[in-house]
Order: sequence, then C-alpha cells, then structure tokens
Amino acid sequence: NEQLRDFPLYTEAIKFFNHNESMVRIAVRTLTLNVYKVGDEAIIKFIHDKTAAPYFSNLVWFIGNNVLMMERCLRTEATHLTRNKLESLVALHLDDMHYVHDIMQLQMQSLNSMLCEHLLNTLLIPLYVYSLDPSLKVDSPQVSVKCAL
Repeated sequence: NEQLRDFPLYTEAIKFFNHNESMVRIAVRTLTLNVYKVGDEAIIKFIHDKTAAPYFSNLVWFIGNNVLMMERCLRTEATHLTRNKLESLVALHLDDMHYVHDIMQLQMQSLNSMLCEHLLNTLLIPLYVYSLDPSLKVDSPQVSVKCAL
C-alpha cells in the first residue's frame, strides 16, 4: 500500500520466519522470495528501507544460534537423542543456507549487499573465522574447528 507506506502481507509474514512449524517457515520463505522477485522499485525500496535490516539481522542471528546448538550437540555424549537432534539441526542449517542462496540468486543488489554485510559481520567472521584460530582472543561465542568447517 504505497499511500500508507506499508506492505502488510510481507511485514506480517516475516514475523513468522522462525516459526516452530516447518510449513510456516516454508510459506514465509516462499512469500519473501516471490515478493523480491517482483522487482517493483517501490516494493524493493520499502523492503530495503523499512524491513531488510531487522529481517536479515534476525535471520543471521538465528542461523548463528543454530550453529551454536549444533556445537552443543557435538560436545554432548553421543546418544540416539543427540544424534537425532544434530541431524535436525543440520537439516535446518542447510535449509537456511539454501534460503540465503535463493535470495542471492535473485540478484537484487541492495538486498544482497545488506544480507552479505549481516552474514559477514554477524556470522562468518565472528563465529566461523575466529573459531578457526584459537590464538585470537575475541569476546564472541566460539565453535570447534569441526563445526566451523
């Protein structure tokens, strides 16, 4: 709705991006990708200016949190429960990475730049890169080299 400077279908849907139910997450991802694909300049400007930073920030934070949960599973004594949990977390992580890939493939430069910035500054460098070099003393969560790779 250009007059109200709002896009309720999109803004309400993204609130459920990390829903417990996988079908809800799939619906949100499908909707966001389809909205991005429309390529309407006003829609992309609205998304970039109003929702992209918090949405991508939350997305990347939840990806990082998922990685930390995988790390905890790797450090826990192996049982069939931890193995099942780890398999679920890895599947969720792969889904997240495919979603990020799908966004990037749309080649929406302003959205890709913002998403890349969040990925680099919130996930890849602080969690993965810093975890690969134990001599770096950083004030951020670390994972094992096995998990970082």
